[in-house]
Amino acid sequence: MVYAEPGPNDIKQGKCGDCYYLSTLSSLAEFPERIKKIFLTKEVNDAGCYAVTIYVNGEKRTVVVDDYFPFDSNTNRWAFSRPSKEEGTNEIWVLILEKVWAKIFGSYQRIEAGTAGEAMYPLTGCPSQYFVHSNLKHADKLWDKILYSDEKKFPMCTAVASQAAEGITNKHVKSVGLVDAHAYSLIAAKVIHLDNGKTERLI
Repeated sequence: MVYAEPGPNDIKQGKCGDCYYLSTLSSLAEFPERIKKIFLTKEVNDAGCYAVTIYVNGEKRTVVVDDYFPFDSNTNRWAFSRPSKEEGTNEIWVLILEKVWAKIFGSYQRIEAGTAGEAMYPLTGCPSQYFVHSNLKHADKLWDKILYSDEKKFPMCTAVASQAAEGITNKHVKSVGLVDAHAYSLIAAKVIHLDNGKTERLI
């Protein structure tokens, strides 16, 4: 199989700066059927050809790629995305879908940098919403939207980037344990009630 059972933790990013795309794949993989539905070819095969369905400019298309993936001989592993568990695994679904994305745009270089919203529709065929945090006047409404979306099992992603003009530096981003200029899958949202009567919002 090109996948055993897809999951959000299956993916490691390589040298290609397409974290926005990989985070979208990770969010979809929270519910494995969403990834399986994309694949028309589900078995590893001797021909090395794999077909998937993806929406290009709003049109559902079948895209075929081979299994020649960029390899880094210095590190002895795949140059770009790779499965989290590389030893003895034939799981190549992440590498295939990344190559499909690169094929649509013409090269791996041309898929560097983007937003999860740009990847969500092509992978699902469903509309998505995009929010810029600094433009929101009511953070509580965004939190309510996140909780609602999690309850409805909508795939969600987010991103962080330092904003010097707003006083948010790279140091601030690192201090809360995040990587600057990076995208993340958002796979759960919870309100925790503490013993002192207060609540904490966790994603």
